[in-house]
Amino acid sequence: MALTTGTLLKRGFRRRCAVCGQKKLFRRWVIMAEQCPRCGFRFQRAPGQWLGSWFLNICLAQMLVILLIIGDVVATYPHPDALRLLVIGGLATVAFPVWFFPYSRTIWVAIDLAMTPLEFGEGVDPQWELERDLARLIEEQQ
Repeated sequence: MALTTGTLLKRGFRRRCAVCGQKKLFRRWVIMAEQCPRCGFRFQRAPGQWLGSWFLNICLAQMLVILLIIGDVVATYPHPDALRLLVIGGLATVAFPVWFFPYSRTIWVAIDLAMTPLEFGEGVDPQWELERDLARLIEEQQ
């Protein structure tokens, strides 16, 4: 069965391995295993790969803070409370990235896998290889 981008992203949003759907990829909230315990997929496929997950996390946090501040200003117009805006913005700025961190990692792994499909030799158990990669290998051998 070929993994679609939708399947990869669904698994990423549920903090699962994009290749096989394995749960429990984190030893602690912010400490991710180096590879999937089920299929052997190495999550960091290239040096610097986690920069994408950090970028995703920070961008979503900034968007959330902006939406919260705009929402509060609109709701309390014409007299917005600056202290409340500071507290709401500050809490969202700190709390959201910490809460979203594991999701950003698995979502980024799914995005990376959608953009750069598995190659043979990446150490993944052959039963989890993507179908199109298997078909390509068969074509190359003929």
